[in-house]
Amino acid sequence: MRAALALACAALIGACHTTVSSGTAGSPRGQAGALERALPATLEVGDPLPGTARTARVRVWVDDDYRAQHPQWRAQLDEQLDEANQFLTPAVGLRLVAKDIQPWSAHSAGLPLPDVLAALVALDPGDDVEWVIGYAAALPAVEGSFDALSAARPLGRHVVVRGGPDELEAEAFAEAFPDAPAADRDRVLAARRRHKQTVVLMHALAHTLGAPHETEGTWIMAARYAPTMATLSRPSRELAQLALETWLQPRAAFDRAALAARLVGYFESNPWGGWEADDKDHVLADLRVAVAEGSKAAGHAGGGLTGPALEQLVRARQLARAGKLPAALAELEALAAAYPATVDVRQAICEVKVGLDGPGADGTLAACQRVLDLDAADPRPHLALAVALFATDQPTAALARLAAVEAVAGDRGEVWQALAELYMAQGLVTPAEAAAARLDQLTPGAGADTAAWAQRTRGRYGLPPDGPRWKIDVADEAAYVAAVRGLLDAIYADKFADAKRLAAAADKRWPGAPGLLAARCDLALRQKATAQAMGLCDRAIAAWSGAAWAQYLRGVMLAQRNKLPPAITALRAAIAADPTLAQAYRTLAKALDRVKDGPGRAALAVEYQQRFGKVLP
Repeated sequence: MRAALALACAALIGACHTTVSSGTAGSPRGQAGALERALPATLEVGDPLPGTARTARVRVWVDDDYRAQHPQWRAQLDEQLDEANQFLTPAVGLRLVAKDIQPWSAHSAGLPLPDVLAALVALDPGDDVEWVIGYAAALPAVEGSFDALSAARPLGRHVVVRGGPDELEAEAFAEAFPDAPAADRDRVLAARRRHKQTVVLMHALAHTLGAPHETEGTWIMAARYAPTMATLSRPSRELAQLALETWLQPRAAFDRAALAARLVGYFESNPWGGWEADDKDHVLADLRVAVAEGSKAAGHAGGGLTGPALEQLVRARQLARAGKLPAALAELEALAAAYPATVDVRQAICEVKVGLDGPGADGTLAACQRVLDLDAADPRPHLALAVALFATDQPTAALARLAAVEAVAGDRGEVWQALAELYMAQGLVTPAEAAAARLDQLTPGAGADTAAWAQRTRGRYGLPPDGPRWKIDVADEAAYVAAVRGLLDAIYADKFADAKRLAAAADKRWPGAPGLLAARCDLALRQKATAQAMGLCDRAIAAWSGAAWAQYLRGVMLAQRNKLPPAITALRAAIAADPTLAQAYRTLAKALDRVKDGPGRAALAVEYQQRFGKVLP
């Protein structure tokens, strides 16, 4: 029974807040107490907003697989919107109203959520509502990562939410609490289902309003779901309220680029250490791309077109944004017949052809080349093709297009900014660093955010500057970082067999790379093989001293052995390699306390406060 209870607790992601090693956990009374402790947190707002909530219309699509898994789907979704409104009204002054809740003739089982999101966008442009919400099939196992539970994009009007594996949780509860009354188990399970589905929906909606992931596990914007989640952080609430001022305007007056600029301004004016650094960088990159796109649209409103011709170009662009590409192309080709040498008409055709036929089709390449024939220094055709090539997993070809952009960028800061943001969005560190350096040459400080992201990514995931030495070519950088991140995720989830398999596959592709050695060091440490772990971390640092995670783990192990001076040296090296590695500061503080270095501890506390916006523990 104890083993079964432990397994059920693990599967339910923190469902049980009790030990099973002794006492009365297996008795009916003990099970009753544990069952009560499995209830989720109550969603609360400490300082509710006064006044009447604003209304946001939503249209809900429920696919075939979700409806099959949830026979009472209509009642559950009505309940979920009500639960969400009870929190959203006092938190951000918002009330969701369903304009429609409709069956969606589609199957999502086995599909990645980005594909389901793309299908939802194609199904419903959402021109008459504030959000379009799609409900997709549950995963075949209990999942805690919000990336696996929902999909949304910054400033996107569409979100997808997965259902929960209700039967799996019910079976696990029945095994964990066999002596508890079935009615009590059902009550707790129902509360957990409502809490999780409501939190997942609010998490996804907040992403569309520009909120990134946060570091505190009890906040709704943390990266992983937990039953202890109870509220939104103050900065997430402020960000959502700021976004909603524009979001809820009539669609004709909605200015996406202006909203993106306001959100970028909020982040820049309100430094806060609670954001998850990598996710904040990705959100900022997306927002800056939206700002840049708006600037381009304003600067190329019609390329000299006026009157009905300009209205036709605007109409074609609106059709393209709504996913109606054949109709947009028909409008644009008619316009090109009348104005064959207008660059912006030709660029719009290039972009539509990329979406319709793909970046490698002869017709697409010819359409984009027509723009370059008219203006060889126009970066937009190359950028449109590069984005599509990245999306179709052709990074080498995409980099060749971006090299062409660099060749014509000259002293145009906005082009270098667009390049830096695109490189960041694709996880390509080396070209992002180069673009940041060029930005700084043109405007001192303009590349600071990109440079900081690059430093953090290199240090955290052990991506050395001389990557080709380990077969990490520039086009491979994003795949390498993803491999190290996936390996660490498996380790943190205690999936050690999976971690070993992932490590072996990655090491075959990038033999002896510092980030992989650091992750294997972490794996050995968690399996109590300390000597092996120290050897792996030492190898990672010998390969590249900037491997922050290896330096941090080495410092932890040395401190555990009471070898404090070298531990302090390693922890300071970890912070130098990745200044956002908060746990290295905290471990270093404890080591400084143990050697009674008061001035060093005080200086570290000041640095921590400035960096993370809170007191060093």
